[in-house]
Amino acid sequence: MPNVELPPTKSSLRKLKEDLAFAYEGYDLLNQKREILAIEIVRHIAEIRRVEAEFSGALEELYAAYRIASVDMGSEAITLKSCSEKRGYFPHMTFTKLMGLSLPKIRLSFKKPAPPDSLTGTTATYDTAKKRSLKMTEVLAELAAITKSIIMLSRELKKVQRRVNALEKIFIPQHEEAKKYISDRIEEMERDEIFVKKLIRQRASLD
Repeated sequence: MPNVELPPTKSSLRKLKEDLAFAYEGYDLLNQKREILAIEIVRHIAEIRRVEAEFSGALEELYAAYRIASVDMGSEAITLKSCSEKRGYFPHMTFTKLMGLSLPKIRLSFKKPAPPDSLTGTTATYDTAKKRSLKMTEVLAELAAITKSIIMLSRELKKVQRRVNALEKIFIPQHEEAKKYISDRIEEMERDEIFVKKLIRQRASLD
């Protein structure tokens, strides 16, 4: 007996066929969505590798500039100066629509530097380190946005995969089995009906 409990009638058979047609259509659409999501994940992985390499390079440049500046000014002076910096940035977030998802993109716009609190200036090495820290911040924002996109795409891919598996391994097989069972029962009942009619006609002719 099939797991789908429906009476063996033609209306039940028609409903099963409609449900199966809808399920097969949904299965095809989900398969297409799964392929698109997988392609997007691969593309974002290639992109994140590029940004990670760029971030690693920017970080090495920043450390190199910081080491040179610490020789010129001293690490304590650099720490105090960096803590007193008033320069900041504004994050601007936009979204790209893909298969019902809103994938983020982050762009930073930096505030204009505030005038110094005192006449004590900084060395050129400190200014170089500061510029490189701003560059690294931009790359870090891009890296965060791509990482978030990959996480969102991966979660959506898992959801789609679960739905595909449910259709492929549970819903469609059960309904196909139910369709076959009801079709066979209808054919059997029709044969019985034909046999009964013939038997009635034979008895009528004998009478």
